[in-house]
Amino acid sequence: MSTGTHNLIEVVEFCKHNGFHQAEIVGRWVWITFNEKPSETIREKLKGFGFRWIKRRGRWAHNCGHPSKRGRLDPRFKYGVIPVDNADDLKVSA
Repeated sequence: MSTGTHNLIEVVEFCKHNGFHQAEIVGRWVWITFNEKPSETIREKLKGFGFRWIKRRGRWAHNCGHPSKRGRLDPRFKYGVIPVDNADDLKVSA
């Protein structure tokens, strides 16, 4: 897959297809938390799809085409969290 911009639905499908069940939708972004450092293969797969390591949050994140400024507050409190496995009826404009 290319590193081009992907919408939220595409990113959720990528996570499901690759077994990233720990992925979460936070606002218009998708975050993935691993219990330990993922293998080089997984890290390259994430980078290749447009995920970036966010050191401050300790997670991999994809902005799904919606970049935002760095904020002080944790977006999970503002937007809530939806596990990607519970996002079957997700309706988002591309």
